[in-house]
Amino acid sequence: MKNIAVIFGGKSVEHDISILTGLQVIANLDKKYKIIPIYITRQGQWCCGDKLTKLSTYAKFTSSGVKPCFFVPHSKNLFVKGLLKIKKIKIDCAVLALHGANGEDGSVQGLLELCEIPYTSSGIFGSSITMDKVQTKLLMKQLLVNTPDFLFFYDIDWSKKSQDILNQIDNKFKNNVVIKPARAGSSIGVAKCNSQKEIINAIKTALCFDNKIIVEESVEDFQEINIACCGYQDEVEVSSLERIEGVGKLLDFDKKYITGTTVERFVDCKLDKKIKEEIQSIAKKMFVACECLGVVRLDFFVNKNSVVFLNEINNIPGSFANYLFKKQTFANLLDKLIMLAEIRQKQKEKLTFLYESMALVCFENLSSGKAHK
Repeated sequence: MKNIAVIFGGKSVEHDISILTGLQVIANLDKKYKIIPIYITRQGQWCCGDKLTKLSTYAKFTSSGVKPCFFVPHSKNLFVKGLLKIKKIKIDCAVLALHGANGEDGSVQGLLELCEIPYTSSGIFGSSITMDKVQTKLLMKQLLVNTPDFLFFYDIDWSKKSQDILNQIDNKFKNNVVIKPARAGSSIGVAKCNSQKEIINAIKTALCFDNKIIVEESVEDFQEINIACCGYQDEVEVSSLERIEGVGKLLDFDKKYITGTTVERFVDCKLDKKIKEEIQSIAKKMFVACECLGVVRLDFFVNKNSVVFLNEINNIPGSFANYLFKKQTFANLLDKLIMLAEIRQKQKEKLTFLYESMALVCFENLSSGKAHK
């Protein structure tokens, strides 16, 4: 029986959504696996224990009944602290249900790379570039993929030349923009603005979540179309397309996850064949270019003139966007993700990381800084 670690929570503004995804994964993993839930607290502490499988645990989380745990580089084991000794559990694969910073962005992926543990997510590069909306858009431009025009700046730029930035936004977009933290998700800290006053307030809010801000041209009268891709390398399966109702509305965190009253989702939505094929083609192209693995969701806009814009890429979408893959169960999708993670790990294990050279013996007097060949 394979030991599957499900890692969720995290020091991220998307912490709560990650818990929900993690618990959904645990509930849907096939019984052929032994599941080890690993919860990362809001403070960044790692722990495991049976009570972590229950939603009620998180209403007012306490460390009672859970044990601290950690990974060590060059070991495929999870180390669990007990009262008298540390227990080792071999991990065959890690299912990453993390959203946002310190988890979806390549940081945990890097740790698992050092531990040589397979994991169900894009690698360090794919995770970091898709987490950063600016870098993703720069890659889109390189690949001639249509995306709303944008500019970006850092907190230090805002502190030194805020008026210059405001003038640039006005000149470029006539103040009709969407302000976002560059490396956050779930629409947290996102605001649609139509005046300089709104822009200033939105930037101040966004800077609470990231020190890098992206300002996007606001696409008007659009339909939001989502699609997911699943696969690895050039073997990419596209999901059903989903249309988010209604036209031109910006979905904030509450509308997505709390009230839900203004959001209607139409899977297998009817679209012009040409537009549908264009979205599918772009999705596959970006999946491969970003070196993604597993399930990735891509969010598109289609304006009233039928122009398609790729807005952003979600490296680990909520619930793994499993509802978009209507031809397979969530359990089967998770089986596939574990298989893909194992394939990538086996590929890496075939590579050579050792190279013997004469570099060290050819240098003397290193303490003096003098090198002699």
